[in-house]
Amino acid sequence: MKKFFSNLKPSTMWLFPVAEQEKNDHTKQQKGVALMVAMMIISIMMMFAADFIVSATVNLARVSAQRDNIRAEYVAKSGINWALWLNLFDYGLQLQLGSDPSMKVMKDGIGPLWDKLGAVFPFDSALDLSEADKFAAAFGLTGLADAKVVDSLKLLGGELGISVVDETGKINPNVCYQSQAECNVILMQLEALMTCTAVEQEFNRQKDVKPSEIVRRIKDWVDKNAVAESGSGFTEENEPYAKRKPPFKAKNSPLDSIDELLMIEGWTSELHAYYSPYMTAWPFPDLTSKNSFKLNINTMPKEALRCMFGRELNTPDAMAKFIKRYQELVETNGRLASSDGDLQSLLGDLFNYRVDAKGGPSDRGSWLTTESRAFRIKAKGIIGEQTRILEYVIQRTTPNQLAASPSMAPWTLNFFRMH
Repeated sequence: MKKFFSNLKPSTMWLFPVAEQEKNDHTKQQKGVALMVAMMIISIMMMFAADFIVSATVNLARVSAQRDNIRAEYVAKSGINWALWLNLFDYGLQLQLGSDPSMKVMKDGIGPLWDKLGAVFPFDSALDLSEADKFAAAFGLTGLADAKVVDSLKLLGGELGISVVDETGKINPNVCYQSQAECNVILMQLEALMTCTAVEQEFNRQKDVKPSEIVRRIKDWVDKNAVAESGSGFTEENEPYAKRKPPFKAKNSPLDSIDELLMIEGWTSELHAYYSPYMTAWPFPDLTSKNSFKLNINTMPKEALRCMFGRELNTPDAMAKFIKRYQELVETNGRLASSDGDLQSLLGDLFNYRVDAKGGPSDRGSWLTTESRAFRIKAKGIIGEQTRILEYVIQRTTPNQLAASPSMAPWTLNFFRMH
């Protein structure tokens, strides 16, 4: 009994009786919630910190890439400026040598200037700018007042590659916009290119390609009139294009790019891949110039030159003689001919071809020259992982144009692209 009443003692607080508190896990639950809230806050803070680190890293990479991109662009621009300077120097030297008979013996040394530029800064394997002194040494710039420009370029770092291609060594369909008579020569050149060897002839047979029709459709696309060329396979110039979706008409204007040939009926991607390297849209037609159909024998591809004289190389012996003699001339002189006056003897030497004294469009000797009128210049700047490529097509001002307007620039820009 005593034990019973002792269990009934009320709980006291400061000597006052109070009710007995309930025993539960409420306090423990509060401690668990606080821990979860603390962990969530810490996790969110860690996420913010990680995002800040990632953003800072990405922004730094973007800024660095933008910096290197700008530096690469300036390296490429420096390459273009060097090539333009060399073009101006080469052109001025040619004009001087042409007016001074006593200096004619030096003319053989002009050709390798372009080769030197490509050798110092090869486009496919760009040169580190720390070795830019090679350019100054190759062209004798070390004694010039602005020779320190090369030292300044080294500060940009990176690599530079330059490519210069003479567009005058390629067949230019845009001549058909300029002159009907000269266009006839272009058609003969294109047809000779497309019927060159048994390989081309077999390709034409398998793909049902008729070169005589194709080249006349090119003329219809470019020339000014809207009359279908006889032999094009169509009675109306716009006949094949009216069936396209959406329909369109022949351009009747110069090509803006050689890739535009793909719009011409019958000119397939296979034909384009095979023949477009031997064709160009430059120099742009100039209604005042003549002989725009002429190809520079020193810079035209060997395969194209061979095609122009395919009839003379129809035997293995003739072909072997051509290849051997061609190689000897290039290795010895760096070029095939020094002037147009050398062409007659050269063609006899290479092909046993006799130049027609009367000339005329069918005389293949009249298709050739040793002069260059347009150049495609490409410069590639590389800084780290950033690469910028600038591409110019420049057209030289003719001596007659300079004589008429001495303040005229020595070249004009026909085309520009940056990528």
